[in-house]
Amino acid sequence: MQLLKSILATTIAILLTSGALFAQVQQQQQEMPDLPTSDEVTDEEVTKLVNTIIALEPIQLEAQEKIEEAVEAEDITFERFQQMMMAMQNPQMADEMDISDEEMSKIQTLQPKLMEIQGEAEQQMMEKIEEYGLTMERYRMIIMGAQQDPELMARVEAELDDE
Repeated sequence: MQLLKSILATTIAILLTSGALFAQVQQQQQEMPDLPTSDEVTDEEVTKLVNTIIALEPIQLEAQEKIEEAVEAEDITFERFQQMMMAMQNPQMADEMDISDEEMSKIQTLQPKLMEIQGEAEQQMMEKIEEYGLTMERYRMIIMGAQQDPELMARVEAELDDE
């Protein structure tokens, strides 16, 4: 369970590094059909999902390290960067956050590098997902389904605990 939460948190952090990619994911989520329930996900798919989650962790960790290095090279702490990214995604929070013109300039300078890191990680993750026998769409659908269906989440967590 802790591993799944860690992976989901890392994935979210990576997505937050690029506003455009985050908006694209949100749009895809809104366009997706009904999410699968536990009854609609086979045991084999749960096993494939768990094996994939475990295989994706090193890719996600490497991407996060590269992002942190790029951010810190611009003399911004990663914590401050995360706060600014969240503020940029949430207008209410943006009013409370005081982002200087200098910080905004640094973020704009960082954007191409972060998109490059994200693109490389995403490509590696897609290859890994397919290597483990799932399509990218089915992987996303099951992950989102598990977030909505406690029974499916319990099955995924139980399988993760066995690993």
